[in-house]
Amino acid sequence: MKKSGLEAGGSQKGPTETTPLVGKDGSGGGGDGGGSSKGGFGGLSVNQVALLIAGEMAGSGVLALPRALTKTGWVGVPIIIIMCVIAAFSGKRLGDCWSMVEARDPEMRSRQRTPYAIIANQALGKKWSVVVSMAMMATLFGAAVVYLLMAAQIIEEVLRTLVPTVTFCAWFLIVAGATTPLMMFTSPKDFSSTDQNRLRPYAYIFDQSLRNHFGLDQSFTGVIAFGSTFVACILYFIQMMNDIRPFPTFRLGIHGFQDFFLAFGTIMFAFGGASAFPTIQNDMADKSKFNKSLMYSFGAVLILYLPIAIAGYAIYGESVAPNLAASVTATPLTLVANILMAVHLIAAFTILINPVCQEAEELYNIAHDATLWRMGVRVSIMLAILFIGESIPRFYTILALVGGTTVALLTFVLPSLCYLKLSELPPAEGQVAVQQPGWMKMVCWEVIIIGAVGGIAATYSAVSAIFSTAQATPCYLK
Repeated sequence: MKKSGLEAGGSQKGPTETTPLVGKDGSGGGGDGGGSSKGGFGGLSVNQVALLIAGEMAGSGVLALPRALTKTGWVGVPIIIIMCVIAAFSGKRLGDCWSMVEARDPEMRSRQRTPYAIIANQALGKKWSVVVSMAMMATLFGAAVVYLLMAAQIIEEVLRTLVPTVTFCAWFLIVAGATTPLMMFTSPKDFSSTDQNRLRPYAYIFDQSLRNHFGLDQSFTGVIAFGSTFVACILYFIQMMNDIRPFPTFRLGIHGFQDFFLAFGTIMFAFGGASAFPTIQNDMADKSKFNKSLMYSFGAVLILYLPIAIAGYAIYGESVAPNLAASVTATPLTLVANILMAVHLIAAFTILINPVCQEAEELYNIAHDATLWRMGVRVSIMLAILFIGESIPRFYTILALVGGTTVALLTFVLPSLCYLKLSELPPAEGQVAVQQPGWMKMVCWEVIIIGAVGGIAATYSAVSAIFSTAQATPCYLK
């Protein structure tokens, strides 16, 4: 079978894009990997994959969902549950897509750099593979802006009593300046001896860095990412229980179109992350158990989200801040929780932005040893983030915009569409045609329609909110 550029391995000496990271003997050199030998790493287990997926999704969503309920009312609670189920369904379809790709071409069973783009290429054509790659970069960049804005706001809350005169705009500038040097150390050679990680999700890139530098187990990333958020949520919840006051104010009547779909975009963003699933699935020791990992991870995320969202809205009502950390009473409990979330967000930002930096360096054909040029590219990317953050200092509008555009496309539209298209392709030689029941096709189209319509409405609402005169004035015009 003739390979496209996306599928063909690189020609460089040593490991290439199709060289498996995990060997069957655990040495990092071949196959799926089922175990680990001394000094090596086996394939990911069901629990490790569940932790990686949960750690990737949990984060900013937990702080933004209480405010989302102020724009939907209590109907937002079933919407959160439904969107969680839909996102899990889409994740399973994406996993099935990769299984079909592997069945059609056994060479795809080795390590691939951009499995989602390969799926889109085989299902929809080369143009869509480019769209997927661009959407993944836009998602990472937009999420990086959101993470940095939220981290700056949390740091402002932590240090408000010490430096009350420093504004949020100033804190965002300080945080951006402090994290810029960290971007300089995240070069391809810092994360791996090859460039295989260029388009990988941040959690997986971090895992490769830990693996290469410290020899830590693959589940460590998921434990840190999800564990820090989990502990912070427990502390927030305890403090919220202490903050209970009688008769909080709730808005009665129908919520407006813009408010509702701003919240819808936020909910979409909270369950985004499907673009990472094929990469993570490809490293499983037993890929047939990916569905079990999805159930565990989405269940854990939902258990994390619902109590915070419901309690935040029930206790603070319409006065709950876009960032929950700004509404919870300042106590030692919330101080620890804020520190945990700030560290999580800054660390996630640093690793999240790395694939964007590497993609820009690849676009301009900058060599890995051209340090000054690489530094210039990364500083330019940080300046772009700084400009967007200072221009739109309310993170939730950016969050809703990303949720309604690239996240809606990658998580809620394309997985089911690619699944249907791949199912319709003629089987490869020696393979049996895939027959999908009618109910499955119907559910897939319903998910596609919900993702497309909800994404368009959320995008329109977010853009309208960004340019609305009611929004905060850009920091540089104050």
